[in-house]
Formats: sequence, structure tokens, C-alpha cells
Amino acid sequence: MDTVTHALLGLILGEMAPKGIKHRRLIGLGFGMLPDITNVLLVHPYLGWLAGRDIPFALGIDFVNHPEILDHWTYHVWLLSHSLLFWAIVFLPFWRKSGTAKLAAVAYLSHLLADIPSHSGAYGLEPVYPIAYIFDGWFDAWLWGPIPIATSILITAAVYVAVWKARATLLWPSEQTSLA
Repeated sequence: MDTVTHALLGLILGEMAPKGIKHRRLIGLGFGMLPDITNVLLVHPYLGWLAGRDIPFALGIDFVNHPEILDHWTYHVWLLSHSLLFWAIVFLPFWRKSGTAKLAAVAYLSHLLADIPSHSGAYGLEPVYPIAYIFDGWFDAWLWGPIPIATSILITAAVYVAVWKARATLLWPSEQTSLA
């Protein structure tokens, strides 16, 4: 799945979070796309360079044409950031600390869960990385062209607008008692 759609999914979670969480939208958006930061900063530039691109940033087809990326350390960093085991070790210890920590954990987890069905074959996710087990998803959203990616972003943005409008009137029970 593309990083913008992940960010929008996190934004939706931030919008749905209790209004008492400071910067809830920004936290949801940031942690919703955080697992892909390693991809944007490490994997894509290296693979773009490997593919001989003028601007060293990989396209989806470069992953097909250069499977040696699977053995490069940058790809293993990406696998770690997409591991449920990594999520459990990094986020779960802070679960009881605050609503902010819960929101960050849920937004990050939403990214991992959305990616599980959208990576297949050799690029399937390893949900308990570094334990070698590849979950073979059902489609490869990372190979989509610009039209399907734009459609994904527009649909997710429309869902965000609907949630944003609903949240203007719908309150969590804790928000209702603070108004009374």
C-alpha cells in the first residue's frame, strides 16, 4: 500500500481518537506512515541507484527487476519496521502510559495490518521478523500504477472527510461527561 494512504488511515484513527489527546490527528498521521519511512529513506534510494535511475528512487518494477534487494540490509530494516514482533516490543510496553501512546500504537499497527494483504510472493511480509515466516498476501499494491494509487488515496481521503464530519457531533463517553 502507498505511504499516503497509510498516512490517511492514521489520520482517520487520529480523528476518531478522544479529543483530549493533544495533536491526535498529527500523531495518527505520523505513526500511520512511520513504518514506511525506512522504505522511503533507505530502500527506494538504494534500489533506484541499483536500477540506474537518474533520480535515485525506485519504481515498483525495480523490485521485480532487481530481486537482489531482498538480501540487502536496507530491505531487512524495512522488514523489521513492518514486524508485529517489533511493534509488540516497542509499543506495547507503553500501552498503559497514556491515550497518546495507545493512539500511536494503534496507528502504527494499522499500517502493518493494511500491508499484510497487500504484499505477496517474495515481497510478502514477515510479520514476526526476524523469525523467517513470509505471509503471502493477495495482491501487490506497491506495484499499482498512478491511477489505482490515486483512487486509493481519494477514497481514503473521502472516508476521512466523512469521519471528520461525524466527529464534529459524535463524542466518546469520556468527552460527554467532561461537557456536563
